[in-house]
Amino acid sequence: DSPPGLLYENPLLACDFLHLGEAVEEMISLHINSAHFDVMDGNFVPSISFGQPIFQSLKPYFNQISFDVHLMVNNPLEQMDSFFQLGSEEVTIHVESLGKEGREQLLLMKAKYPGRRIGLALSPESDISLLFPYLDLVDEILIMSVVPGKGGQKYIVGSEEKIAALAKRKKENHASYLIGVDGGINDTTGPLCLEHGADFLVAGSYYFKAKDKKEALAKIHQGVRR
Repeated sequence: DSPPGLLYENPLLACDFLHLGEAVEEMISLHINSAHFDVMDGNFVPSISFGQPIFQSLKPYFNQISFDVHLMVNNPLEQMDSFFQLGSEEVTIHVESLGKEGREQLLLMKAKYPGRRIGLALSPESDISLLFPYLDLVDEILIMSVVPGKGGQKYIVGSEEKIAALAKRKKENHASYLIGVDGGINDTTGPLCLEHGADFLVAGSYYFKAKDKKEALAKIHQGVRR
């Protein structure tokens, strides 16, 4: 099991799509906190991934594991509304995709879906200052440590500095949002991110390619300096 304070999300984008249900069931058996559901539109990022019909097919698992829908799309508020209607408890959108009325739109979404969780993702090329106007509205921040749009990339060195700066600001403002990291997470980069202030990790290829997934997660735990 994950020790207190160490949370995991595993992106379904990295699993064998022919055995999607089995992949979710294995996550549940390993007490993984959340399944990360990547949605790409071929516009905001070059790739296209799965969408609402596949998400609906996972409904039998909704009461066993949470799903964090990560929208790498243009017009994300429309899609956020749709996925909340389908039963998602948490939707993460990219701060870069928000327009001038982004804050007002997020306020409306929070009012429409009280109790649901809203996250903001930050791409590697963006400065954390882009997040500042929204930090009082969101439940989590997702620092992208790879270029959004495809799996299996290497961790971008220096991403941990963004985590540290955001964690410092969070502490100074007595904020409660969680800080996550997505991209190139393994038993070296995972502990590095946790030590710099991350609350949770999104581990895809490292997890799904591991011969022993439980052991792979344990190695991340063991790498954290107490």
